[in-house]
Amino acid sequence: MDNEPPPSWTPSSPPPPQPAGPPPVATRPVEPPPLPAWPEPPSLPDWPEAPPVRPPLVPPVLPLPTPPPLLPTRRRRWRAAVFLVLVGFYPLFVGLLGYLMQSGRADRGPALPPDAAGLVLVCGESVAVFAVFFGFGAWVGRPTRSELFWRPLRWRDWLWGALWSIGVRLGAVVMVYGALLPVWIAEALRSKAAAGGSAGPSVEERLQEFRPRLESLLQFDALGDPLYLLLAVTLLSFITAGLREELWRAGFMAAVRDLLPDRWWTPRPRDAAEGWLRWQARRWGPTVSVALLAAVIFGLGHLPQGAGGVVLTGVVGFILAMVMIGHRSIWVAVLAHGFFDASTFVLLAVIVRNQETIRRLAPDLLKQLGM
Repeated sequence: MDNEPPPSWTPSSPPPPQPAGPPPVATRPVEPPPLPAWPEPPSLPDWPEAPPVRPPLVPPVLPLPTPPPLLPTRRRRWRAAVFLVLVGFYPLFVGLLGYLMQSGRADRGPALPPDAAGLVLVCGESVAVFAVFFGFGAWVGRPTRSELFWRPLRWRDWLWGALWSIGVRLGAVVMVYGALLPVWIAEALRSKAAAGGSAGPSVEERLQEFRPRLESLLQFDALGDPLYLLLAVTLLSFITAGLREELWRAGFMAAVRDLLPDRWWTPRPRDAAEGWLRWQARRWGPTVSVALLAAVIFGLGHLPQGAGGVVLTGVVGFILAMVMIGHRSIWVAVLAHGFFDASTFVLLAVIVRNQETIRRLAPDLLKQLGM
């Protein structure tokens, strides 16, 4: 009986009776533990109250500032006068002395010696004498760097100097010969048309009389020496001529400006009814006048070169003065002056080395140069 299988049960049959036992005990569902309380956010500080909106303040109308004068400080006039006498008229004294010495002795020869050692000695003496005059005059006159247009040398100054050397040469030739050639041509035609009158000087003769006497400055054959030519295009052109003469020009203009009234350099504003050309003439008139005065003194310093040398060097000096003022730099004028003289010496050296060829092809060119 114990090994008999349990009776089979089908869904249609009632469930088999359960064995008797203790009644089931009702149980409660277990509640989960309470979640921790979320912390309170910190209280933010109270923001300050916005200031009340005020109407914008209108700034007071101030008068326009007066532009600074060309000379920032006014020195005693006697200082400027001493500076002008010591430095300003230095080339006039030198030129007049050279002219008197050359006219007194016909066999004096050129101002520059024909050998390299003598050229170095003369250049050194010229720079040393000028340094004494300029140093003492500057110590008395006390010009500032801005008045002397002295600022650091830049690489662009070399480019401007080379370009202006060409412009100075072309400008001087056009201004001088452009004004004189029509007069000479008219005089030649008038003399030929005059009935029974003798023919006056031709244009070629006028050019020969008016040419600068470069033979009074140096001996052309000396330029055939390479060392002499090297010293001429470096030491003589850029130091003795370029730096020394342009420093003189800047000092001369500074001394003259200091002696003139301040109102010349601070002109009144342009009026509504004033024309533009008149306004520009009033603005640039004093500056151009000082540059013209410096050009006249500079030209008279070349009296040994004749009337043509005085006029041409005067025009060159005026253009260099305007270059210095326009660029506000002495170095552009120094380099333009140096390149101008160096190119002249190189051209003369080429002519000297090819004299025979030039004499066959263009003999009048050598005659115009005094060779």
